[in-house]
Amino acid sequence: MYRRLTSHHNLVLLDHWRNLLESEGIPCELRNRLLGSAAGELPVNDCEPQLWVAEHNLVRARQLLAHIEAAPAQPDWQCACGERLEGSFSECWSCGASAPMRDDAGPREQDDDTEFVA
Repeated sequence: MYRRLTSHHNLVLLDHWRNLLESEGIPCELRNRLLGSAAGELPVNDCEPQLWVAEHNLVRARQLLAHIEAAPAQPDWQCACGERLEGSFSECWSCGASAPMRDDAGPREQDDDTEFVA
């Protein structure tokens, strides 16, 4: 049996959370993806996109979601090429250089695929 973990008006954010939870081995379902246009005819809270997980995964999913939301924002950084970037970016969009190592970060894996640009 699946239970609702959370709902949010931002489908992209819910899809991101779903990807993160599934990467931790928690299968998820996104429901009400397209129901937003019915808001007003139906209760608004029932029309928001919802993230559902199996009942036996509910506690772990709540813990992981709380951990994701509590993660501190990374500071902005300036690349050697002069481009200023927000802390959420791990590579420079101008030259492709990696962000400098942060004190709280572990070792970064080297990406051998020079063709791939994220």
